[in-house]
Amino acid sequence: MSYQIPCSPVVTETEDRKSRFICWLGPVTDKAAFLRQLETIRSQYPDASHHCTALVIGNPDNPEVMQSDDDGEPGGSAGRPMLELLLKQGVGNVGAIVTRYFGGTKLGVGGLMRAYRGAVGAALQQTQLQRHVAVLHRRVCCGFAQESRLRFLLEQHRGHCEAVEYSDRVCLNLSLPEDQWPELKAMLVAEGCQIDDTR
Repeated sequence: MSYQIPCSPVVTETEDRKSRFICWLGPVTDKAAFLRQLETIRSQYPDASHHCTALVIGNPDNPEVMQSDDDGEPGGSAGRPMLELLLKQGVGNVGAIVTRYFGGTKLGVGGLMRAYRGAVGAALQQTQLQRHVAVLHRRVCCGFAQESRLRFLLEQHRGHCEAVEYSDRVCLNLSLPEDQWPELKAMLVAEGCQIDDTR
């Protein structure tokens, strides 16, 4: 499955009843790297009231990592709305950190939810997104006479041959976009190729 990922980090600022919300939003594929980014932002804004976070690693429909943190705000009023917006927008491999400077007026739980969601929404509007397609790896074996046909079909489906072994037959290790595999697999089966789906 494909999903959207951010191309590069952005920083935006919004305001709600004199509270400032500074949102860092950027590409993340590693939780440890995200935590390092959080520490950088904490040191950049040491006098801020809160640094709330949301993180989605992998496909937002079925994330490898999905977490949020309210950092002292009332439970569910900050990190969760941020996370829900990222998931709703179908963005994966993304982290968001919203730094709040308290403006003197309490916003209430509903107001906080809107403000934190709005901060992430403003950052998403400024973010350039690109389509990410997962890559599959498969092993396919065929007769020598079929190799050129197999390579042709693979190229037609934006795939690559990573390695090839010759014995009594030809075995190729393939990589290709996940969304191309169902059609290619059907063609390979029709050609009489043997497919290892476990790789």
